[in-house]
Amino acid sequence: MNRIIASWVHPRSISTAFERVFIERGDFNVLHEPFSALYYVYEKRVDCPGQHIDPDAPMSYPGIKNWILAEAEKTPVFFKDMCYHPFDHIIKDPEFLQLMTNTFLIREPEKTILSHYAMNPNVTSEEIGYELEFNLFERVKEITGTTPVLIDADDLEDDPAGVTKAYCQAVGIPFIAEALSWDAGKHIKAWDSWKEWHVDATHSSGIQKNIEKFDFGLDDKLNLRTYYDHHLPLYERLYAQRITAEGR
Repeated sequence: MNRIIASWVHPRSISTAFERVFIERGDFNVLHEPFSALYYVYEKRVDCPGQHIDPDAPMSYPGIKNWILAEAEKTPVFFKDMCYHPFDHIIKDPEFLQLMTNTFLIREPEKTILSHYAMNPNVTSEEIGYELEFNLFERVKEITGTTPVLIDADDLEDDPAGVTKAYCQAVGIPFIAEALSWDAGKHIKAWDSWKEWHVDATHSSGIQKNIEKFDFGLDDKLNLRTYYDHHLPLYERLYAQRITAEGR
């Protein structure tokens, strides 16, 4: 079986822009949020606006897992997904986790929460995502005996080449500088399932800094300050274990 690199993230973490780097590389089959169908369609955990998930895509946990493994028999695979999508299943599946190189991406919570609320005013605390990302990070550490590779979005935006190079070195793949830029507006078919959520990524030509602007803050909307206070300590614990362009 070929390599499987998983990028475990929370929403609104510029993870789609980072995924685009792997699309541009051309040496991985990139699967876009394969477990979102499990959470939002198959299990119907909550409603979320802007989903256009292919009804023919695998939707059960075993079905999605087997699809990823089947693709890896043909070519190296990179996928990014929200930790909360498969969490209840994958946390009890160490064999699957051990088949992958599990990496993580985080972003400062205030930016994430405002961005998420702008897309989905009914966002839940679980969907903010840091709690289950932290739990999955710790589970991977427990299973593998090593600290997983984790990068921070602000570091990545400040130094796309340096942080991406450090990530590539940490996971044992070549760094391809040309993959850090692309033609803005190109249609990425895999993103159609959540296309309204990826407008900024679609119109970008590389990883950019703070392109979102908001006319509200954490204290202007119900629950947002509570979400921030809950998730911030988890973000900080993950942030302390990140790698940067200079290393860990």
